[in-house]
Amino acid sequence: MRIENIAATFDASAADYEHSAPELINFAASELIQRLQLEPDHRFVDLGCGPGTLCAFAEPVLAHGEMIGVDLSRVQLARARERMRRSPIRPRFLHQDATATELASRYADAVGLGFVLPYAERPERLLKEATRLARIGGRVAATMLGHPFFGAPGNRVLALLERRGVAAAELQLTTDPRQVVQHALLCEVDGRRLDNVTIEALEREFWWEDFDEWWNMLRAWGFLPIDRDYMLNLVARDMRDDDRVVDPDGRVRCQLNIWLLSATVSEGDHWL
Repeated sequence: MRIENIAATFDASAADYEHSAPELINFAASELIQRLQLEPDHRFVDLGCGPGTLCAFAEPVLAHGEMIGVDLSRVQLARARERMRRSPIRPRFLHQDATATELASRYADAVGLGFVLPYAERPERLLKEATRLARIGGRVAATMLGHPFFGAPGNRVLALLERRGVAAAELQLTTDPRQVVQHALLCEVDGRRLDNVTIEALEREFWWEDFDEWWNMLRAWGFLPIDRDYMLNLVARDMRDDDRVVDPDGRVRCQLNIWLLSATVSEGDHWL
């Protein structure tokens, strides 16, 4: 997704994003914080921080540490600042491109990327920036949605969008975990690399109370092509009464695969 589209999408959805899938967001943030292995005096950077969810989960651990969030959406950053305004560690939230921040190299003990990789035109640049920011021995961890991106309902919306001529490139849905691992293994910056790269699959069911809640979540997360409102309204109409999407009780249930990438920053060159 282009930088200007990222900012526009999440500026517009700022009020809805957090409330569109709170259980999913909080579950993923909790798991990501565990992989970062934070300690009380650590410096933590959240690339693509959004409204500050990951920072809020990191705060209880960082009793004497530092925290910086970076995002392109000014509206989301404003929400993050408001959320953390009473934090004793006084986090900073910067309006910068997460693939090329102005922060010093080796600043952080840990760098988190929560559901941000699919939105980058070149995800490998995000991983390189995370590597540049982390000290030797520091941790880098990222969450991604795996395929199918929202279970059977997600497959149905993909099929209907493709039938109406929406190209796959327009749908910012998932990042191929195998490709991300490859990027991570080949990631070298200033003589440092990502080492001990692991990826875990977490499978869990989430649900939305009705179709409109689920559809609004897809919009809020930028999972639907922008500026295609007429076509999207037709797709929503076709799906609203589809028993492959909506259960008899009116809920939309999705079996999600969440991928968790984690690594340690090491010194030295890769060898093949």
